[in-house]
Amino acid sequence: MKVAAIFLVAVVLAQAAEIPKLRNFHNAANLPPRSVLFPRPSQAQGPGYFTPTGKHAHTFSTRGVCGQVKNQQSERIVGGVEAVPHEFPWQVALVVDDAWFCGATIIASDWILTAAHCTDGGRSFEVILGAHNKNIIEPTQVRIIATEFTMHPRWNSMKLQNDVALIKLPTPVSFTPEIAPICLAPSTESDHVGDILLASGWGLDRDGATSTVSNLRKVNAPGISSEDCRAVYGNNVLDSVLCIDTTGGHGTCNGDSGGPLSYINNGVYNQVGLVSFGSASGCELGYPTGFSRISSFVDWIVSVTGLVV
Repeated sequence: MKVAAIFLVAVVLAQAAEIPKLRNFHNAANLPPRSVLFPRPSQAQGPGYFTPTGKHAHTFSTRGVCGQVKNQQSERIVGGVEAVPHEFPWQVALVVDDAWFCGATIIASDWILTAAHCTDGGRSFEVILGAHNKNIIEPTQVRIIATEFTMHPRWNSMKLQNDVALIKLPTPVSFTPEIAPICLAPSTESDHVGDILLASGWGLDRDGATSTVSNLRKVNAPGISSEDCRAVYGNNVLDSVLCIDTTGGHGTCNGDSGGPLSYINNGVYNQVGLVSFGSASGCELGYPTGFSRISSFVDWIVSVTGLVV
């Protein structure tokens, strides 16, 4: 599987990236990706953009509910495969301004985590929870329109740094077997160099594809060091980026940005990254994929949401 959602470019920042642009989400299966230049300049934010105050009426924890393993599959995934329906109940399909498609995760009953480049300049977000086939209305799905969001205060669209954003749902969603939060890696999380990590999303399954896939897919790939990632993309890759080795073409692609990279720890899925950038040369050539490292941003996430990790 080529598993990134507006999939960003990092090899040469001025190069063009193919981006799945959806005009009608319910008919997304037949819509081709379009070319745009990335990174986009920061745009004037809509009325829903807010600056966090760091003050909360209460704090809360999702431990005991988040990241529960439903389908233990011990074998490693060599190439991408279709996920078991609702295997990852935290996976979110995100439509931005009825135009752009991204991935995301639900981390609490009223908070969605995604990439800043997915929300930058956005005004309205259709949040689709409980989906396996994103192109149809499934009975397990809950679709919510959200307009409140915030991006990391040091988000840099030119250097693709601090690529993290939060969307606030207008009302809390009830958890079900198909809709549940993922746990977040703490600030003390290991660097995961050499660990087999799992990415999931609806992105293109090959470079020549003309539309994102209908059914959620997944792929496993090993983590690599920041030094190895910088050797490919240069010094704009900070230690707050977690990269994976996509040798053999097993990784993320256009349509997956903002989606999760996870690691099972003590029988629980922990989100350790979210899809941020990849090579402008293509998804199948084996260049690393970059993810915003959750452990580097979890303190900010906690300060905005009140979530206790």
